[in-house]
Amino acid sequence: MMRGRKSLPLAAALLLGALPAVAGVPATGAGPQARNLFIIVMNGVRFNDAVAEKNHLYIDNIWNKLRPLGTVCTKFENRELALPIPSQMSLLTGVWHVFGNPLSETIRPAFPTLFEYWNSARKDSLNSCYFASNNARFEILACSNHAGYGTAYAPVFVSSKEGVLNENAVYEEALPYILEKHPSFVYLSLGCGVGGATEGDKHGDICVLPGEKDACGGATLLNRYYESIIQMDAIVHDLWERIQEVETYRDRTVFLVLSSHGRHTNDYHGYGDRCKGCTQLYLLAIGPGIKKGFVSKRARTLIDIPRTLGTLFAMPTPYAKGNVMTELFD
Repeated sequence: MMRGRKSLPLAAALLLGALPAVAGVPATGAGPQARNLFIIVMNGVRFNDAVAEKNHLYIDNIWNKLRPLGTVCTKFENRELALPIPSQMSLLTGVWHVFGNPLSETIRPAFPTLFEYWNSARKDSLNSCYFASNNARFEILACSNHAGYGTAYAPVFVSSKEGVLNENAVYEEALPYILEKHPSFVYLSLGCGVGGATEGDKHGDICVLPGEKDACGGATLLNRYYESIIQMDAIVHDLWERIQEVETYRDRTVFLVLSSHGRHTNDYHGYGDRCKGCTQLYLLAIGPGIKKGFVSKRARTLIDIPRTLGTLFAMPTPYAKGNVMTELFD
């Protein structure tokens, strides 16, 4: 799906107005202002296999082409359940969510999601939010049960066909819609590798010898884990380049790339506990109001994202409990 092309000039695309930021609020003035939001979640990618990998072999595009355009956060964490649905529910609501049975949860969040905040704050179409995942169960993340919000403010949700976990399948489903409909908020949840946590597999094993350290070393499944990171890296870069060609998005889009959970520290066979490999994440932020070429080493977490975006877009997020990441703002 990725097309070979020359990179478009991006210097002008991310310049801000001349007025300085005041009291942690991003600058406003003559420069372009953020109107659109893209969030791309790379599920199950360990920090050590991405940002901390010294040659950045698996995220070459993200590190070498996109990172200089924005801010990368290297002390970004998940401090609760390092599983896909709990992680992304916390990311989307700004509230830590803990479940009795996180692998088969069907209850919507109790607090509003970013989709609901976005649609309730804007006067354009309620179809302005688009949510694509490779897992149909992620639909419970689209909206909350909170009074005053709920399904009326839910995004358009699509998922890959059952049993299709390939990252490209999600992207191939999403890209035509994005380029035709131009939703102002796009959220792509990409799965990492094969296998992963399922209802019948508590640990999400993907290796044949989970009792051994790095049991997958050199095995086909481990290679597919790394290949999936490379594939997601290509998707992220391709999507960034494509939206630079769309007037609606160019100069006015905040683009976030992050992991919501990693994998175990000493092996690759699963995830879901509070080991460093599962909880240590990364975040790249690009766009109007965001510093360029900056590395933040300040400790932050998944639940800081909603309030940070609320500040950047002047969007109320009254029930989010995280902090505003002012260090990202230009």
